[in-house]
Amino acid sequence: MKKSLLALAIGLAAAAGSAYAQNSVTLYGVLDEGVTYVNNVVGSDGQGHTLWAMQSGVVQGSRWGLKGSEDLGGGLKTIFQLESGFDLNSGSSLQHSRLFGRQAYIGLSAANWGTVTFGRQYDSVVDFVQPTTMNGYWGAMFSHAGDIDNSDNGFRVDNAVKYTSPSISGLQFGGMYAFGGVAGSFGQDSTVTAGASYSNGPVYLGVAYLYAKNPVAQFNDGNWSSFGGDPFFGLLGNTATSPSNMQVIGGGGTYQFGPALLGADYTNSRYDDTIGGATARFDNYELWGQYQLTPAATLAAGYTYTRVHQDAVYGDAVPKYGQVNFMADYSLSKRTDVYFQGVWQRAYSSDPLTGQPLPASIYTGFPGQPSSTNNQVSARVGIRTKF
Repeated sequence: MKKSLLALAIGLAAAAGSAYAQNSVTLYGVLDEGVTYVNNVVGSDGQGHTLWAMQSGVVQGSRWGLKGSEDLGGGLKTIFQLESGFDLNSGSSLQHSRLFGRQAYIGLSAANWGTVTFGRQYDSVVDFVQPTTMNGYWGAMFSHAGDIDNSDNGFRVDNAVKYTSPSISGLQFGGMYAFGGVAGSFGQDSTVTAGASYSNGPVYLGVAYLYAKNPVAQFNDGNWSSFGGDPFFGLLGNTATSPSNMQVIGGGGTYQFGPALLGADYTNSRYDDTIGGATARFDNYELWGQYQLTPAATLAAGYTYTRVHQDAVYGDAVPKYGQVNFMADYSLSKRTDVYFQGVWQRAYSSDPLTGQPLPASIYTGFPGQPSSTNNQVSARVGIRTKF
């Protein structure tokens, strides 16, 4: 069935492009593949082991999509986008086996009034804060702890109505409301987000807010699905004991000067009713930069510091994590590049109950997390092409 839908979609894109070129329908895609190394991965024997594995979609998720517009006159146009994520190694659909799991929306756009869209979409943290993060430029391996703040778009939002303003002297803002769809309870399983950005020459600044009720039920894809509902150091429970809501507040900025780009960002993520009924809070501080050595070669490096507060588990202890990130990218053409990524993370605190060092946990997407020790290293070589 999915193969038939894919063939139909490609056929429609080709037909629209030739017969109705003024409507601007585009078929596009990204293929990202490579070999990833991780140490101290917990095996079936409970011990730490080295892992080598093929892994798809790390710098960018492998995908194909259709997007387009229709001019309605008077500056108004219809827009749409359908985007399907897949695993290049198995060919299977991602985002909890959704055909168009990455994006699926339709809307109206006017140059003077902004854009309104309806469907499965990205939230304001992704729209406004992700451009200030290293993972926003170079992918999931550099996510903040477990992508706790969704700054790496580990999930998308279903049933959403979204507004994005035009740029007004560099200022842009937007917001989203996702309907819970629960009879008799308008707000249950709902999400609200809002954000704004300012761009002027070399400067970009962005802030955002997200509040979601019952996140495990709402977001059954991305980090929630692949990590069994709790990528966050065992604090958030599972589908039976999941947090009642999540809240993210974040902001950051970038500054471009010549071939160099510097970025800094901060996010605070709060989850209520976690293990022990307590509130868990995560503070992420990140500083990073990149330098374009040549038109084809770019180097990037950064550091993320994470603090965790959860009284029911840690008491007065405040677990802390430091993560060093490195990236080297070389473009073979306008469409294709090869790259190397490296990450080292260390947990700086001990479990107050056992006195043992807390485990590190790099966001790799593999089972066996967290690490068997308080240190973990991951590295990857890969190739990416776009069409």
